Amino acid sequence: MRPLPTELLRTFVVVAQSGGFTAASEELCLSQSTISQHVRRLEDLTGSSLFERDTRNVRLSPSGEALHRYALRILQLMDEAMTAVCGPPLDGTVRLGLPEDFASSRLAAALASFIRRNPAVDLVIKTGLSGDLFRELDEGKHDLVFAKRLQGSGRGTLVRSEPLYWCGSASAPLRESQSPLPLAVHPPPSITRERIFAALDSADIRYRLAVVSSSVMVIQAAVEAGLGIGAFTGYAIPEGIVRLERDLPDLGIMEYVIDRQRASSPAIAALEHVLIDAAGNL
Repeated sequence: MRPLPTELLRTFVVVAQSGGFTAASEELCLSQSTISQHVRRLEDLTGSSLFERDTRNVRLSPSGEALHRYALRILQLMDEAMTAVCGPPLDGTVRLGLPEDFASSRLAAALASFIRRNPAVDLVIKTGLSGDLFRELDEGKHDLVFAKRLQGSGRGTLVRSEPLYWCGSASAPLRESQSPLPLAVHPPPSITRERIFAALDSADIRYRLAVVSSSVMVIQAAVEAGLGIGAFTGYAIPEGIVRLERDLPDLGIMEYVIDRQRASSPAIAALEHVLIDAAGNL
C-alpha cells in the first residue's frame, strides 16, 4: 500500500475547506499550478477523482469526501504527536530571510505548516537577493537566513546543492548565432549573476544586459518571452522555460545554506530544522 504524503493531504484539505484552488493558493502561499499538481499526485496515489469541477465551483467527489474525513484525523493526530514529542507550541518572533524563488517554492508549504502547529510564533519573512540577506543578517536584521552562497565561500551550513542551468524560452528560442548574447539577470549582489558573467567571460562569449530586475517573476517572464536567457536551478524552472542545449559554458553547482544569529531561541531552532527537512524535498 502506497503512503499518502502529509504535504499533499494538507493541500487537499485546504482546497476542500476554502472551496477552490485560487483560495488555497493564497492561504498556502503556493502557486495555483503547485496546488493542482499536489491534487493530481494525490488522485494518482488514490486512483480516484477527489473533486468535481465545473466552470464556477469545486466540490468534493464521494471519494474526496471519504478521504477528507480521514485526512482531517491524520493531520490532527500528526499535530498532536508533534506536540507530545516536542513539547507545547512555541512562541516569540522569528525574522526569516529568503530569496524570492524559495519563498514561492515548496518551502512555503513547510512554513505554513510550521505556523499552523505554532500559532503563537510571529514569523516575519523578508525576501531579497542572497548577498543582501547575508549582509542584513550581519546587521542583526534577521534571525535566520536560507539563501544561496558562492561555492567554497564557507558561509552558513550547507543543506543542498544543485546544478545551475542555462535556460531560455520554450516558445521563442534565440537564434544559435545571436551575438552578443542577451541576458535576463538580477542586479548585484546576485550570486547567479556573478556565476553567469564569470562563465561567459572565461569562454570569451560576448553578452549584453537585456533585462535587469531583482524580481524572480520578472526574470522568469523575460526569459519565457524570449527577451534574454537566464540561469535557474532545476526546481525553479517554471512552465514556458526550458534548459538550453546550445554550447554554453558550465555554470557549476549552486549551494544552498542556512545561516543564523549566534543567539537562538527555541522557535528559531525549530524553524531551522523545518527548513533543512523541507530543502531536501524541493
